[in-house]
Amino acid sequence: MMNLEKETICGYEVSAQMKRLWAMELDIVKQFVTVCEKHQLKYWIMGGTLLGAVRHKGFIPWDNDIDLAMPRKDFNKLLRIGPEAFQSPLFFQTPVTENARFFRTFVRIRNGNGTASFQDEYDLGINGGVFIDIFCLDEIPDSPLKRKCYFRKINEIAKMARFALGRNLKGGFRNRIKHFLQKFVYSIVLKKPDTAQLFNLYQWEAGRYSGQCRHSIAHHAFGYNPHYIWESNDWEETVMLPFEDVMLYAPKGYDAILRHQYGDYMQIPEDKATHDVYHFNPDIPYTKYFNR
Repeated sequence: MMNLEKETICGYEVSAQMKRLWAMELDIVKQFVTVCEKHQLKYWIMGGTLLGAVRHKGFIPWDNDIDLAMPRKDFNKLLRIGPEAFQSPLFFQTPVTENARFFRTFVRIRNGNGTASFQDEYDLGINGGVFIDIFCLDEIPDSPLKRKCYFRKINEIAKMARFALGRNLKGGFRNRIKHFLQKFVYSIVLKKPDTAQLFNLYQWEAGRYSGQCRHSIAHHAFGYNPHYIWESNDWEETVMLPFEDVMLYAPKGYDAILRHQYGDYMQIPEDKATHDVYHFNPDIPYTKYFNR
């Protein structure tokens, strides 16, 4: 059972409210794992969650979210079964399940009995509950030219989604003309492109090298970042690591993965960054939080 009392960890004071937020996120993870076991889906902990498991055997004291990843085949299956597999108060959130009201390249599973959102997300009418993030790791080509084209293509789809939402891109007149022409091309293929269609197109383009490139795997949800490109063999085998009061699957090559991403990852950093831009409250449903 997780300790929900205020506690100082690594010189950082973790509030009782943060502990309750962690507990709600862990409950979502447990239900996600149950779905994965039922449907034989592979997943790993990644990013700050993987680092927390290795360095703290749980949450990084100043972190307030959970990051999971899946290989393309399993992620695609989750996209198919997710809307039915997670029932209220949980919600399987993608641009498709939110009726094209926003765009994000990955999946969130939310619990609407709490709050973890921006005000403008709530204003869009999308679910703002406490969440965990699920990313897809895709095989990418070894050729620098093909790799550059790969990231450019999926990044252009993400930019296109801003037009579908009616948001202007920065960069002046020439940039707006460029993306207007791109929108015209997309419109020929997709008729009236919306973010649900673009999400599906993004997933198809991001997974186009699945089964073809065995050397490199990438986390591409936030664009090109060399620290988020790893050797595939570090992810092939899995081990179980303790994370608070649960055991979760992690890539066996976690040491190489974390060193590539963070450097000397066992060193406690001076910058203890969190997602403070969000409104976090595990005790109030998001529908009530933003209507107070």
